[in-house]
Amino acid sequence: MASTQFARNFLQAIQHRRTIYALSKKQILPEEEVVRYIRAFVKEAPSAFNVQSSRIVVLLGAEHDNYWGKIVPDALRAVAGEQAVEASKEKLAGFKAGAGTVVFFEDEKLIKGQQEAFPQYAASFPLWSQHASGMAQIYVWSGLESMGYGANLQHYGGLTGETLKSKYNLPSTYQIQSEMVFGYPEHPAGEKQYMADHERVIAYGHSA
Repeated sequence: MASTQFARNFLQAIQHRRTIYALSKKQILPEEEVVRYIRAFVKEAPSAFNVQSSRIVVLLGAEHDNYWGKIVPDALRAVAGEQAVEASKEKLAGFKAGAGTVVFFEDEKLIKGQQEAFPQYAASFPLWSQHASGMAQIYVWSGLESMGYGANLQHYGGLTGETLKSKYNLPSTYQIQSEMVFGYPEHPAGEKQYMADHERVIAYGHSA
């Protein structure tokens, strides 16, 4: 049975998970250890009918640098011109300054298989796939934070997904969801504003 201390530790981990943009390549853990933990985080992420549709590509070293230094700028240039690249130059340089990128995909082949196996729920499986990806993302994000990393979540995949599938020989059914940039946190996140708890969580039936 989980202890109160465990619950407190878990709460602290998710409270400390924040969007951090000021990242560097300063090493915290060996890269192979980071990858091992990411695999473990994703393994434990839940999915509807246990379909396990989330797929992860971890870009490190030169591959991470190439993504933010060439692949994303080239994609931006192709759809919006050089002006868009220039306007995003500082932002992309900040992502490249990090240590790595976790790219999240969902395998549509598995989703379609579920739709065929359970036609009564067919319309819901794409939504449930999004839920699964979101849970994998938050597991990885909170896990990275607990290891001392800072991270931020990006969504350039609509421009780069096909390039990544071609470059890394990924199945055509992989649909990119997001990219999580991580690295050594050079500066903390700013203060976060919260809504009142009672506006977001309402309980019924509890004793007075």
